[in-house]
Amino acid sequence: MLLSAQLVSLTLALSASAAIFPKDTTVKMLDAKGFKKAMKANQTSVVAFVAPWCGHCQRMAPEYSRAALGLYPLVPMYAVDCDEQQNKRLCAEQGVQGFPTVKLFPRGTQMSPITYDAGERTASAFFYWASRRIPNTVTKLYHVEDIPGWVEKTSDKNRVLLLTKEKKVPLLWKVLGNKYQGQLELASHRDRRGKSSVKLGYEAGEKNQAKVLVYAAGSTKPVRFEGILKHDSLSKFFDSVIDGTADLTVANEEAKSEEFVPDEEELEIQRKQEAQRIALAHGGFSDLIDFEKAIKEGHGADFHDTHGFPGMMGDVPYAKKKEPTEEEKKQSAEAIKEESTTSTGMPETRKAEATSTADKPVATPEVVDPVQVVFSSEETPNPVDAERPKDEL
Repeated sequence: MLLSAQLVSLTLALSASAAIFPKDTTVKMLDAKGFKKAMKANQTSVVAFVAPWCGHCQRMAPEYSRAALGLYPLVPMYAVDCDEQQNKRLCAEQGVQGFPTVKLFPRGTQMSPITYDAGERTASAFFYWASRRIPNTVTKLYHVEDIPGWVEKTSDKNRVLLLTKEKKVPLLWKVLGNKYQGQLELASHRDRRGKSSVKLGYEAGEKNQAKVLVYAAGSTKPVRFEGILKHDSLSKFFDSVIDGTADLTVANEEAKSEEFVPDEEELEIQRKQEAQRIALAHGGFSDLIDFEKAIKEGHGADFHDTHGFPGMMGDVPYAKKKEPTEEEKKQSAEAIKEESTTSTGMPETRKAEATSTADKPVATPEVVDPVQVVFSSEETPNPVDAERPKDEL
C-alpha cells in the first residue's frame, strides 16, 4: 500500500511538472544527473528553475517554450522542477531563492552563469537575451585581402573560414565557435555577391550559398567542406580535423554523401519554428494566431531561405535523387517506345473522332465569381488559335 502511494505521488509530481509546459515543447526537463550532463557539453544553454504550483512559472512557461522553439537546436533550453525532492539540492546549489529563476550558462561550467533579471518574461525577450549572450570567439574578416594574413598568422592551429552572404555572423557559426573554443580558430567573411569566392578560386554561388574552408595546422591550402552545413555534420567533420589522424579527404567524401532526410517530427518543428521565429522577429506578437497559421500553411515560404533551417546554414539539401537501376532504365525506354508507337499509329476511327471533335464548339470559361470559374459552350471559329484562360493562382 505504501509503495502504491509513493507511485501515485511520483506520477502526480511528474504530471504537474509536465503540465507547466506545452505538450509539444522543445524544452527538456532535467534532474540533477541530466543537468550535470548538459553542463559537460560546453555550450550555451538556458535553464529555468521552476515549481509546478508557482503562478508566475505557469504564465512564463508558454513564452519560455516559444523562445526555445526559436533557438532550437542551437541553444538548448531546459527546465528543472525544484519541487521534486531529488532536485532540491541542485536548486539550492544554484542559488535558487524564488520561482521562476532563469539562468544562462555561456559555456557549461567553464563560465559563470547569468541570471535573467529583465522585467518581462516574454518569448521575444528570452530569445534575444539568450542569442546575444553566446561568447563571441569568431574573428570577423571584413576584406578578402585580410584572409591570407589571418591564415598565415594562425598557421600553427587548425582554422575554419566561413564565406557567408549574410550581413551578420550566423547563429550556427557563433555556436560552433563557442563549442570549439581553444581547439579551432573560426573566422567569418561576408561574401555578399560571391566576388570574394571568385578571387579565392571558387564559384560565386547561389543566393544563400555559404562555403566552409578548412585549413589544417601548418597548411595554407584549404579543404572545402562538401557536406551539409548543419550543426551535427560540421561538428563531426571538425572533430576529424582536431583528431589529426583522420584523412580529411576521406572524411570529406563521407560528409558529401550524407543525405538530409528529416523525420516528420523535425519537419513539424521546422514548420512551427518558421512561424514562431517570424513572430519573435516582430516583437513577440505570438498572439497573432491567424498570422502564424498563414505562415505555417506556406505563406512567406522564403523565410528559411533568408534565415536558414533549424541548426543549418543556407538552403535545405533534400535527399539526393538516386540513379535508376538498369532494369528501371529498360522499363522507362520501353514505356517511351510504346507511347511513341501509340501516338503515331492511331486507328482511323480515333483520327476521325479527333477531326470531328475539332469542328465542335469549344467550352470557354466564364468568370462569375472571383473564386469560381464556370465553363459555358460557345462557337469558336478556330479552336487551335483560341485564347486559352490563364491561371491567376
